[in-house]
Amino acid sequence: PHRLHQPQPRSALLPSPRLCARAPARAMPPRKSAEKGSGAAAGGGPRIASRHLVSCGVVLLLGICLRLALSGAGVAGGPGSAPSGSLHSAGSADFEHFSEGLLEHFGREHNESLLWGTYRPGLLFGVKSRTIPEAVVAGLMWTSVSKAGARLDESNFRHTCEESETKQGLKFGFSEHDGSSYGKQTITDPGNKVELQTYFLKRGFDSWTMRVAGSSSKGKKALYFYLGVDEELSASSSSSLAFERAEAYDGGPTVLRGHTPSLGDFRLVVLPGSGVLRAVLDRQVLSWIAPAGTSVVGLKDALLRALEQDPEGSNPPKPSLLQAPSAPAATDRRTLLVVQLVVEGDFQADFAFLGGTAAGSSADAAAEAAKEGSGERLTQLLQGASETFHTRFESTFGLRQKGGRSDDEIAFAQAAMSAMLGGVGYFYGSSKVKIKGQGTEDRVVEAPPRPLFTAVPSRSFFPRGFLWDEGFHQLLISRWDAALSRDVIAHWFGTMRKDGWIPREQIRGAEALSKVPDWAVPQHPTHANPPTFLLAIEAIVERSRSSSTSGMVDAATAAWLGALFPAVERWFRWFVDSQKGAEPDSFRWHGRDPNDGKLNAMTLSSGLDDYPRASAVSDKERHVDLHGWIAFGAGVLARVGEQAGLPKAKVEEYRTMQQDLLTSLDRWHWDDSRKRYNDFGLHSNDGKYAPHVVVKCGTPDGSASVEHALSMDQYKQLQQGRTKLPPCPADFPKFLFPLGDGQGGLLMREKFMPKKERLQFVDHSGYVSLFPLLLRLLPADSPRVGDLLELVGDPAKGIWSDFGLRSLAKGDKMYLRDNAPGDAPYWRGPIWINCNFLAVDALRHYAAVEGPHRTRASELLEALRQNLVGNILKNYQRTGFLWEQYNQEDGIGQRTHPFNGWSCLVVLMMSS
Repeated sequence: PHRLHQPQPRSALLPSPRLCARAPARAMPPRKSAEKGSGAAAGGGPRIASRHLVSCGVVLLLGICLRLALSGAGVAGGPGSAPSGSLHSAGSADFEHFSEGLLEHFGREHNESLLWGTYRPGLLFGVKSRTIPEAVVAGLMWTSVSKAGARLDESNFRHTCEESETKQGLKFGFSEHDGSSYGKQTITDPGNKVELQTYFLKRGFDSWTMRVAGSSSKGKKALYFYLGVDEELSASSSSSLAFERAEAYDGGPTVLRGHTPSLGDFRLVVLPGSGVLRAVLDRQVLSWIAPAGTSVVGLKDALLRALEQDPEGSNPPKPSLLQAPSAPAATDRRTLLVVQLVVEGDFQADFAFLGGTAAGSSADAAAEAAKEGSGERLTQLLQGASETFHTRFESTFGLRQKGGRSDDEIAFAQAAMSAMLGGVGYFYGSSKVKIKGQGTEDRVVEAPPRPLFTAVPSRSFFPRGFLWDEGFHQLLISRWDAALSRDVIAHWFGTMRKDGWIPREQIRGAEALSKVPDWAVPQHPTHANPPTFLLAIEAIVERSRSSSTSGMVDAATAAWLGALFPAVERWFRWFVDSQKGAEPDSFRWHGRDPNDGKLNAMTLSSGLDDYPRASAVSDKERHVDLHGWIAFGAGVLARVGEQAGLPKAKVEEYRTMQQDLLTSLDRWHWDDSRKRYNDFGLHSNDGKYAPHVVVKCGTPDGSASVEHALSMDQYKQLQQGRTKLPPCPADFPKFLFPLGDGQGGLLMREKFMPKKERLQFVDHSGYVSLFPLLLRLLPADSPRVGDLLELVGDPAKGIWSDFGLRSLAKGDKMYLRDNAPGDAPYWRGPIWINCNFLAVDALRHYAAVEGPHRTRASELLEALRQNLVGNILKNYQRTGFLWEQYNQEDGIGQRTHPFNGWSCLVVLMMSS
């Protein structure tokens, strides 16, 4: 139910503006009639793609032909089809992007520096080119080989990051990653009794090497490395791959040759090292060509089917080692190639990708070039990259010299930041959007495809973009690499609809769709998500301005801000207009569903999901956290607008708007009797929680059914035949049967039975009450600051714990109450690091400015920061993971892991 997952039990690159002039803007045609951008790569140079709805002519410069805008490419079928209604291609009437010019200011050097990366966060180890509509991908799979020598362990066949496997002991995560050219990761796999070290190192902008080293503590292992072309959304393509030279019996290297319109010609050389056995046909490397039409996301299944030629005589056949190389395809164009290596003991293998001129004119030339950068030479290069990473990390965060942190603490902080950078992915595809239709049927439309460059919250469970998560991610990433962060933010705003709406969950492309159930894919264009990008944008601007002697931002930031600011304004206005409340200058999160079957209707738009709101859903609701975000946004637009060259009158308009919103914040949300900010709505603060029986009710013709909750009295009357009409909803009047709990009993659901609902303050104490403080909206001398510091810091009030601030106060009536059967409390007590980070940042602010609460803020700052850092570090040392949230009573990490999202903000807490 949260982040659209199942219940748990408990840039595109753009050329320099000098290279290509913009063509006139045009509306995006419907998908079926969309035309593919023209122009093929010349001279082996990269075609660098745009996210704009324009095409650009081919320009020859330095032997490189760069093509812009591949928008409108045909969308291939795959997972994630619409769950209901008809699926339509979105024309301009449904979804017109507001994205002109957002990437044009990025220069050629920047774009080339990000052409390749570990941009497949959902894989244990994968690489991808940042090109569209097709991309070149590489990845690694592995498993154990039986003692008899050939059969493979299908149950432990690794490829994607799966939380189910982490629960069985699998551990993975980058310990070093610089976000662009270097990464080091350790993978501990007890199921296969092997430990791997994976390395990624770029050499120039168009060549790279992947190294896989490791140690098998028991038996042989089979490694399957592959190179492929992901052309899911390419209507037609001249891309192809082939084995130019299979491994000779004398041990000569295997060479793969390929070509795509985006990258031109390239080669990949396989260089087996120590521990790689001559297991089959006296060869270290055996080749396999995937059948024509095999998709990248379906490669593992296709390979397993091909390996079901069991020499051990099982029936049915089980996967076994490849026994012979694939015959070269005679005429079919192939786009997925796999090589098999069998290893034992300590082992090492290098895979060198050579693009552009480095690809050489022949297989022999490529092999020689690859050998020069592999083996011992690659070891030296990796050591140098590691030393550079360590030096830069200390220079950026100062944990040793300024913070006095230990070696273990620094290694933890490096791993936390590297986990986030290693989780940056590049996606290309369409968003599915649910449009309100006539009658009862909504339409699900496919928006024109867009690229998205983004970090992800979790490589195993959420390997896709989430809007409010990403603003927090960029607070850390921008501190490390402001240019990388500017690129990510520009990509996100490139997915914005013309009216200012940005989908809160970005599920683009087959790899992202493979992790999401079909019903959860469509996004709702009236649903918002907290505008956390405002935090990151202001942080980038302030850091640039403060490092300048002129007090103005640097040229790169100025160019980015100039392109981005109109989109930010449009986004902000969408919030103000679409989320307004019934009263002037009031706001409510739209999208609460009174029929969602939860104890308290969810507010997914807020990001706080099951945090308790008014007991009844109504248009009279007022949500204090949303009011705080919009007041904060007006202030950011005023402060950043000055740097963006906004007219003074417009800057003053935003300042006035913020002041008006702060006035209405107190008028609509300050609950003076409880000395805190509260939501307002149709609500009962009195009532009881009563168990209900969950039953199925259906339509008279049996065509549809829903779950419905009956009180114990209603159910008893029904069972005893004492009721004439089944107590079912009017649209589903036919009682069908009660549901079981899977243990021989009835499935029960708790419901709140209010005594009397009326318009009043919503009496719940937790993160929502603190948002005016968390966003630093209150003047330092305001008595409200003192009241909220007391709410935060007094353990008796239930928010403070020895491990961080609880999301809901311990004494609250909804504290730790399940929202539905199997739906454990999410934001009803557990400790979340994003809101705790905001608290640390706010306490730092109020401890630094003159005011009557400065001393108390300073005391709480040091205590809270120590509690948070100490607990997160302790959990990491115990488990090897950062966690989605931490238990409110004992501090133990829980739910999704590894969580490489906002929990990594612990690095900024350590460095302050």
